[in-house]
Amino acid sequence: MMTTATWAAQTRALAPHFGCLLHDFRGQLRSAKPPGPYAMAMHVGDLLALLDAEGIERLHLVGTSYGGEVAMMFAAAHPERVRSLTVIACVSRVNDVLAEGVTRWARTAREEPERLWDVTAPYNYSAAFLAANPGFAEAARQRMSSLPADWYRALADLCDAFVTLDVDLAAIRCPTLVVAAEHDALKPLAFSREIAAGIAGARLQVIEGAGHAVVIERPDEVSAAVLEFLCSQPSG
Repeated sequence: MMTTATWAAQTRALAPHFGCLLHDFRGQLRSAKPPGPYAMAMHVGDLLALLDAEGIERLHLVGTSYGGEVAMMFAAAHPERVRSLTVIACVSRVNDVLAEGVTRWARTAREEPERLWDVTAPYNYSAAFLAANPGFAEAARQRMSSLPADWYRALADLCDAFVTLDVDLAAIRCPTLVVAAEHDALKPLAFSREIAAGIAGARLQVIEGAGHAVVIERPDEVSAAVLEFLCSQPSG
């Protein structure tokens, strides 16, 4: 449900130090939305093709939620291409509770798209953030209501792909930062702890008071954490 524009704050912080390449996955807002079904491995292949097309041999890979989960899969499948990995508000597997919730999102997108914002917002944002930013919620609801029908159809297909997620954490060998949101209702902190424990040498950093969309709720804290981690890596 995010797009490259969501990363504006992080891009501003990182661009003076690193070249930044952002992309929407197949099925997301600015990219093509061919008919599904989709698969997480498909995104890994698309990212590999993008890097090859841009002539990028190795990179620091940063992703949040769905993007971070694809990033983990990419790091496991193509370790020679990844200098470091940062995953934000992610899971490495889908339990029954998460699968049920995301399946409900897919059903809502297909059958009652006008209700999608209200169904998803309590999971994506902390109650404190929504209470403090009433104008944000209304503007976001209006933006979502203006999206074309193929966005809703593709979102449902992406949700279907997500519920099959199962990352081989032991296959990830690069330096890794795991950023978690304290009040993440969608992908609770325990999942981030599991990721950090499963990747050798991984660091866990918790953003206190934030919900799942921590890159929006606490952009400066996320940017600072990512920048500090990337600048600590060997330049190569």
